[in-house]
Amino acid sequence: MKIRKKSPRKKTDNNFTFIIIPGKTGKALHLGLARKYILAGSLLLSSVVLLSVMITYLFIQSQSEIRSVEKIKMESLKKDETIEILGEEIQNMRKQQEGIGQTQNEIKKLMGIMPEAEVNAKPSRGTMVSGMGGAENEVENILAATRDIKRDINRQENEINSLLSEVSQRGTYYRSRPNQWPVKGEISSPYGWRKSPFRSSKSSFHDGIDIVEAVGTEVLAAGDGKVIFAGWKAVYGKTVEIDHGYGFISRYGHNSAILVNEGDKVKKGEAIARLGNTGKSTGPHLHFTIMKNNESVNPKNYLP
Repeated sequence: MKIRKKSPRKKTDNNFTFIIIPGKTGKALHLGLARKYILAGSLLLSSVVLLSVMITYLFIQSQSEIRSVEKIKMESLKKDETIEILGEEIQNMRKQQEGIGQTQNEIKKLMGIMPEAEVNAKPSRGTMVSGMGGAENEVENILAATRDIKRDINRQENEINSLLSEVSQRGTYYRSRPNQWPVKGEISSPYGWRKSPFRSSKSSFHDGIDIVEAVGTEVLAAGDGKVIFAGWKAVYGKTVEIDHGYGFISRYGHNSAILVNEGDKVKKGEAIARLGNTGKSTGPHLHFTIMKNNESVNPKNYLP
């Protein structure tokens, strides 16, 4: 029996040959590369391309995020500017409210419908602004405070208009009220109990206020009225007393000269005497008393 031998298998050629012809006269170049190198190169090139695509995508994505962040920053800056503008507006409104409140209190004081302690009290400043909760909440808080202050301002303006209407309807009464300063100066001695300036060991009741000014300063009538006394009193020296009606009488003591006579009718702000140091006095000043229904009251309750 004859055994047939297997023919040897030809080895697969794993090389690629590249022929490069530089020109018509040039010698052709043969470049051989193994298949595995070509595959490795292809993989490397694909990886580089893929990596480039990924880098480009990430760059575009990062630029988009940067633009978003910048947009958020701009919106935040606009909110901050809005908050600052609203804050300035609310401060202006509060100043306006305080001014209206002071005018309101002065009118009430002149009308005698408000005690001095309440007149000196500060008006409401409205709702305080809180910055808690971020810009959105802060804007809402400021807007709420603005609404509250506007409501208070409207209420105060309505009350002022009502008071002014009453004053205009009762002009004679309010001109007669002794609520004008007779002289401008410092109060050296207030109304009420005090240590006696003549007897240091005893206290005495001071039924008016002492206002210090230079001798000869004009003394003005605190309100419209009729002079019921113009002469000398033992304690007050040269004295003027005016009956204003409505239960009011004002007294002006320690004058150096009297410019009116008993029975004269005087207007608010009219000169009635000149400041001096007559009577029982420790120095040049005006003693100013207001009587209401025959009882002394604190003149500062009526003076603006």
